Amino acid sequence: MLLAVLCTVACRDTVPKPSQRSQLRLTTGTPGGGFQPLGDALARAFREGLPDVDVHVQQSAGSISNVDAIQKGNADAGFAFADVAYTAFAGGLSGRAERFDRLRGIAVLQLTPLHLVASGRSKIRSVADLRGRRVAVGRAGSGSALTADLVMKAFAIDASTLRLKSLAYNDAAAQLAAGGLDALFVVGSVPLDSVSLAIRAGARLVPLEGEEIERLRHRYPFLRRAVIRGGAYSEHPAQVATIGVDNILVCSSLLDESLVYALTKHLFEALPSLASQHPSLRLMDLDQAPATPIPLHEGAARFYRELEMAR
Repeated sequence: MLLAVLCTVACRDTVPKPSQRSQLRLTTGTPGGGFQPLGDALARAFREGLPDVDVHVQQSAGSISNVDAIQKGNADAGFAFADVAYTAFAGGLSGRAERFDRLRGIAVLQLTPLHLVASGRSKIRSVADLRGRRVAVGRAGSGSALTADLVMKAFAIDASTLRLKSLAYNDAAAQLAAGGLDALFVVGSVPLDSVSLAIRAGARLVPLEGEEIERLRHRYPFLRRAVIRGGAYSEHPAQVATIGVDNILVCSSLLDESLVYALTKHLFEALPSLASQHPSLRLMDLDQAPATPIPLHEGAARFYRELEMAR
C-alpha cells in the first residue's frame, strides 16, 4: 500500500503544471481615427513577442473613454492624449470630480496633429467660419471632442451657435462627403482613414494658426505646433499648419510590475516593425518616451532605469 501511495505521489509530481498566463485588455478607439489601427498593430506585436500574455483589444469612443475604463477597472492599458491623461489624473475632467489615481504612464509615443476638414462645397477657410455650421467633433468621450472645444473657445465661438454632431470618424467623413456636414475635427496620426475618405470626396484641410492659436498654446502647453506635410493625403499636396498633442500609452497602477516591464521592453523591441506600419512612429523621440505627464508605472520606470544604465 505504501509503495502504491508513493507511486501515485511521484506520478502526480511529474505532471507538468499549467503556466500562469497574463491578461491584458487594451482599449483603443474607433475606426477612422488613429488609436484603433495603432492598437491593433501593438496587440499583434505583444502577442508575437509575449506568448504568455493574452491580449484583448477593446474599441472605445477615444481618449477620455480609455482613461475612464482604466480607472474603473474595465481595461488594463490604452491610448490617451497628453492633455486628457494629465487632466484626468489631476481630477479636472469635466463632469468627474475625482482624481484618476489609478492612471500610470508607459511611454510617450508621437505627436498627433489636429485635423480640421471642411467640405469642398463650403467657404470655410478658418475656425472663425464655423459659426452656424454643421460640425462633427468625434464621439462623446473622445480626445478630439475635448481639443476641438478648446480651439473653438479660443476663437470665441459659442457651442450654441453651432450644430454639433457626435459621430464616429468614418461616419462623419461619409456625411461630409454626402453634404450632411460642413466640417469635422479629428486628432490622429497622419494619414487618417476618415480624413482620406473626406479629401477624396473633395474636402480640404483648414490651417490652424494665428494669434488665437498662439494664445491657446501658451495657455495649454500640451498643445504644440505641428504640420500636416504636403502629400500626406494624395489629393492634398499643400502643407498645412496646425497644432498637435502627444499620444501616450497608459495603464493601470494595478498591473503587475513584471508585466508592465515586459510590455515596455517589447514595445521598444517591436518599434522598427511598428514604425513600418505606422510611419508617424518614426518620429518617436526615444529620449522623451519616459516623459509622460503622469507618473510612470513602476514596471516602465524599471525598464527606463536599466536602459539608462546600459548606455
